[in-house]
Amino acid sequence: MKHTGGCHCGQVKFETDLEPMMVAQCNCKSCRRITGSLALGGMYAEDEITITGNTDTYSYQGGSGHENVAHFCTNCHVRVAMYPEVMEGVVGIPVGTFDNANLLRPKLEIWRAEKLDIIKDIDGIVERCEDSGIAERLGALLEALENR
Repeated sequence: MKHTGGCHCGQVKFETDLEPMMVAQCNCKSCRRITGSLALGGMYAEDEITITGNTDTYSYQGGSGHENVAHFCTNCHVRVAMYPEVMEGVVGIPVGTFDNANLLRPKLEIWRAEKLDIIKDIDGIVERCEDSGIAERLGALLEALENR
């Protein structure tokens, strides 16, 4: 299935013919701050998705202590992509920026120890990690990559 989406004003767009390798929910304080809300993202290999439009970047330390580089639309400032240092060659696309966001379901939840009390568990998550879940994320990505 083809997935498309983009920022609020439409200047930045993305498209891919593939399903995300993984959809994850992150509850860390860093992700809450950069999104202003709950962080849900679909992960792709960088060469599996085409992103067009002008972006600014912001580098920050994620909950795992590793650097992330976020890309924001230069016009409406919506975060449209995130490149995690700990998963080189991978790009995370916020679920809310997909045109068909209701079709994406997280299977992995990380930083459960920092989850806000008001956020309830999402049905369908098969793995929940109290911390960054780096090993689980890398394992899931490698498995998904082999099955492409």
